[in-house]
Amino acid sequence: MPGGCLPYQAGYIDEELSLYIKSFDIRIGTLEAAIGTGYEFDPVKMAGRQNIIYARDEDFKRIKELGFNVISLANNHIMDLGESGLINTINHLKESGILFCGAGINEDEASAPAVIEKAGVRIAIFAYCVSGSPWLGYVKAAGRSEPGVNILVLDKVLNDIRRARSLYDRVIVMPHWGKEYTFSPLKESVIMAKQMIDAGADAVIGSHTHQIQPQLRYKGKPVFFSLGNFLFPDFYMYPPRPIWYPDDASTLSEIEDVVGYPFPIDKPLRQVWNQVSRYGLVVEFEFGAQERVTKRYVHLSNNNQLSFSRIPLGIRISLLESWLDLGKPIHKFYARAIRKIRRMLKL
Repeated sequence: MPGGCLPYQAGYIDEELSLYIKSFDIRIGTLEAAIGTGYEFDPVKMAGRQNIIYARDEDFKRIKELGFNVISLANNHIMDLGESGLINTINHLKESGILFCGAGINEDEASAPAVIEKAGVRIAIFAYCVSGSPWLGYVKAAGRSEPGVNILVLDKVLNDIRRARSLYDRVIVMPHWGKEYTFSPLKESVIMAKQMIDAGADAVIGSHTHQIQPQLRYKGKPVFFSLGNFLFPDFYMYPPRPIWYPDDASTLSEIEDVVGYPFPIDKPLRQVWNQVSRYGLVVEFEFGAQERVTKRYVHLSNNNQLSFSRIPLGIRISLLESWLDLGKPIHKFYARAIRKIRRMLKL
């Protein structure tokens, strides 16, 4: 939820979608942006490709408006304003009574689960971020006394899950992983998700790819490799390429739009999401005698308004193709057939 273009528009979410989200007993999300006004950008990233994502202090209000109870901070942008920006983000969450996991002021805080109870059911939520991947770039790990992110080390993840199984009624794992702008999860993500379920996780909910990926059911437990984007509006960039919040809104109409992240840039630009990345998933888990998972698609319009939506046929076919690729050889045969049909229809 970077503020992006939101400071310069009146609304950002349809009332029907807003009421639906607020109807949940517990609301969980990933905050893929540091929060802070006037902080210096992370020096390591500024020495590289300058992929800086953050929101101003005043834009944090939207997390409270949407009623989030738990926030994952395990991602490759939470420290884009350095250690001070992470601490500032955590302070906002604490002051608002919002639980968090996946990053912290030290290793202990970063690796601890967020634990929340509802109707006598205690739920532990763990969050991890892949490090050393070409698809995520630089991610600073939390240290004994240093702020940072909870890194996804599989043996540790599995031990965390096993230990939590004896302490809590439900265990949810939120990994930040995968290759951006793809429908298919990486093979290693599929293997790890299954191992997490084997260790005792009740659900695995992934993020990072900025694109919806298929759902898998393994041993009756749901795995969502990526929910795509939610409140991630278009945003302004300033040379060489950090996110930018212009003070003078009167000149915004003169700024050129660009799809993607060109580097370097020599003039202010507005980064506009491709149409596939404007779709996301809201997933509802119902725990009880009859456990149920419901998913609904959302869309961010070209004027950055969130609402419920159907997804286009081309995306549906691509998701089906990716889902079949996760299955048995006979499923993969059908996936190849669908690929041919998609090429014929130019979808």
